Parts: sequence; C-alpha cells; structure tokens
Amino acid sequence: VLQVSYVVKQLGVENFGTVTLIITLPSLIFRATHSRNSDVTLLALKKGSNVFTESIIFDFLIGLFSFSVCFLIFYSELGSYFGIKEITPVILLYLFSRIVQTFSETSKAILIFQGKMKSFSLLEFVTVLVRFLSILFLFSINASIENYLISQTIYSLGYGLIGIYLATKYEKFESTNFDKLSKYFNRIKKSYGKLRFDQILGLIPQHFDVILLGVVSDISSVGIYKFAKKLIEPINYVVVTFNPWLQNKLKNSYETFEINTFFKQILLPLSFLISIFYVIFGRNIISILGSEEFIDSYAPMLILLIGFIFYLYTFWIRQYLLFNDLITFHAYGRLIYSGVFLLLSISLVGTYSSIGIAISLSSAMVLQKTYEYVIYK
Repeated sequence: VLQVSYVVKQLGVENFGTVTLIITLPSLIFRATHSRNSDVTLLALKKGSNVFTESIIFDFLIGLFSFSVCFLIFYSELGSYFGIKEITPVILLYLFSRIVQTFSETSKAILIFQGKMKSFSLLEFVTVLVRFLSILFLFSINASIENYLISQTIYSLGYGLIGIYLATKYEKFESTNFDKLSKYFNRIKKSYGKLRFDQILGLIPQHFDVILLGVVSDISSVGIYKFAKKLIEPINYVVVTFNPWLQNKLKNSYETFEINTFFKQILLPLSFLISIFYVIFGRNIISILGSEEFIDSYAPMLILLIGFIFYLYTFWIRQYLLFNDLITFHAYGRLIYSGVFLLLSISLVGTYSSIGIAISLSSAMVLQKTYEYVIYK
C-alpha cells in the first residue's frame, strides 16, 4: 500500500496508467503458463519422491517459453497497445527476471509441503521489502517508468533466487537425465493441464480489464481504476497468507479440520472490519496514499470491495477441490467468471468507464464463487 501511494504520487495518473499497461502483458503470459504451478509440484511431492530438480527445469522451460511470447508481441505492432514504443534493455532485463521468478513456484511447494511457514513468510516479506526500498532509492534519483521496471526486476530476481536458497534446506538438487524428465512430465501433465485450464480462464478478468479499459477509454481511466484495484488488493493478500497454511492443514488432517470454525471465528469478523474500514475511511485513504486527482477511484473501489469480500468468504473452497481431484469444477467456475465479466464489461465500460469495469469484475467474482459453493455443498 505504501509502495502504490509513493509510485502514483511520483508518476501521476498518466504514467501510472502507462506502466500498468507495460507490466500487464508479461503478467498475463507468465501467469497463464505458470501461476499456481506450486500446486502441481505439491501434488507430485505427495507421492513421496524428490522432484526438486525436474520441477526447477520445468519452471525454466515454461519461463523461457513465456519470455519468447512476450518478446514477439512487444516486438510486433501489438506492442503499442501495451505502452511499448520500442524494446529497451530495461524491458528485456525485466522479461528475463520473470523467468527467474518462475523458480519460486517450486520453492513455495516445498516450503508448504514441509510446513515451513516461517520460511515462506520470510520469502514473501524480504522480497517485497527489497522492492519497496529499490523504488524509494531509484525514484529519489529519477521517478521514471524505467526505474519502476528496474525495481520490479530486482523483486523478480530476488523472489526466484531466495526461494531456491530456502528450498535447498529441505530438498537437494540431484542429477537428472532425459528419461527422468520425461517421467516427471508424464506424471504431472494431467494436473498441469487442469491447472492451466483453470488459471487461463481466470486471467481474462484479472488482466483483460486493464487492457479493455485502455483501448475503449483512456490512460487516465486506467490509472484511476488500477489505483482503486491496488487499494482493494490487501484483501487478496489475506487470502495469499492463509492459502499455504490451509493447504498444509488439508494435506495432513483433512477429516479433522473444521472449516466452519475457521469461517466464523476468523473470516467473518475480519471481513466485517475490513468493509467498515474501506467505507468510512476510503476517501481519506485515497487522498493520503494518492492525491485529489485520484478521488474518482472511490466509487470503483467500493464496488470492487463487494467482489473481493465475497472471494475472502469462499477462497478455501478451491483447496478442497484441489485435494479431492475436483479442480476441474474450479475451472468451470472460472469459465463463469470470465464469461460474465466479458458480457458485462463490453456493455458497461464504454458508458461507465472505470465504474463499469469494476461492476463487471465484482459481479463475475460473486457468481463464480456462488457456483463453487454449490459444488462444495
């Protein structure tokens, strides 16, 4: 939150919108091929074999493929839609760092499997802190889009390399060969395919919202909407915090874990406090963390709040589906999510701009999670 505040004040609405568009494509491509691949590795680890080396190699190959796709799109005429006028060394370095960041998925799986939540927290905290300090230092020299990308590069490199270092405390690299790699790929291809289907469907609303807004509206609207979304994202950080702990609990004690108690004693009061905070102090937060030119972010922020709170209520359902080999139903939920978002956004964004895209996203989230709850019951 402090980082977003500092960046938007230094860059302003238009430059913040531009850097958002530049980062959107790599996020979209790398997430499509690799997001939550830790789940695939975690399921492989449950079978009782050391897959550390093979999983890291798989991470690298996926990262290299994603790098190539991003480079080709940026190099083509399509690059202009993502704020790219030319491919600079800084952009190339940023794309390379995303390859290194893919290693973190294997690292996270190992830390979750071993129940090393302190190490997992250390990985998250140190890398985010280093990114924040990098932005402070580089922006003190020159508050530019290039220096923001360099800070993101430092974060991605640190996330991947520190993750490997922490993971090697519990799993060791072993010699491998083509035969071992082939067996590993055959073992994970089913779960990887299901996860990719699931993730790709969910990426349309997560990243296409910014692209659609940039095409239909203007860069300033992108900045307003993205700032609103960034202010709401701490709710997602709560989910990210609980997810590895919940996965570890379900892995070891599925039958004894009381989800009702977790919901009533933690999620319900937490969501109530979060909602009250945003409604009462929302405008003050925008003025303090941003500036008066971002005050239009208040309405889309409250609309997004509805969807994200509903997501907080129901995020745990995905983990039950994963460990019962029913993740395909989560993918069907994502299909609802993407379909509803596209239908609503196409009809609303032209008229209502950032508010329209926020309504589309929140509505899609609520309908997706309602469907998943029905499947869970």
